[in-house]
Amino acid sequence: MTIKRSIWLALLVVLPATVFAQMTAEEVVRRLEKNEVYTSSKSSGKLLITNQFGTKTKTFTAASQGAEKLLLEFTNKEERGQKILRLNDQIFVYYPRSNSVVSMQGGALKDSIFGSDFTYEDLTGEKSILNLYKVEFAQPSTETVDGVQCYHLRLTGITSVAYPFQELWVETARLVRRKAVFFSLTREPLKEMEVKETKEVSGKIFPSRFVITDLIKKNSSTEFALDSIQINPRLDARQFSLERLKF
Repeated sequence: MTIKRSIWLALLVVLPATVFAQMTAEEVVRRLEKNEVYTSSKSSGKLLITNQFGTKTKTFTAASQGAEKLLLEFTNKEERGQKILRLNDQIFVYYPRSNSVVSMQGGALKDSIFGSDFTYEDLTGEKSILNLYKVEFAQPSTETVDGVQCYHLRLTGITSVAYPFQELWVETARLVRRKAVFFSLTREPLKEMEVKETKEVSGKIFPSRFVITDLIKKNSSTEFALDSIQINPRLDARQFSLERLKF
């Protein structure tokens, strides 16, 4: 599945530690983003949404083409047939019960997806990190996350973005994202992402299970887990269209 820099596919790159030690923060991001490039993907998986009332499971299939096109279709009983289509930074939701398509705009982009810790706004953002943020190393510039050596980066928004400040931990050996914290304009921590498992498919390694925790709500987290994924399959481009969204 491709939620641009959401499941964060990364090419398996193993370089000597001395090479990484000489990289700038911008170079780390460039290598990270280069490793996330792929032509297309197909996947299936589930969201485990936990709050004070318990845990609900939502299942889905997904297809993506490049960084601009994403189609999610939910397959669990309650939301079966509901779809989310992303075209660049535009989000459209298809509701099968009313056979209607809604364009998500403005404040609606901040709405939660099925009560999860993901918002529609989290599905946008195909632009490069370096076009949106000033990037620098934190001090110290490397830390361990669950025993894995990582670069520790600080990101400061230079344009209008959902999260004006971020902290990002990138695995030094493979340039896979391991952890991120997202902050408001007043630097209040809003969400945290932690990678729990990674998987290698077709020469690429990516987070196959990660958890998003809402730091504002009490007992609120969403686990994203992939059951299967294909990298660079042949896709019908017509499926990423408003005309086909109701099919």
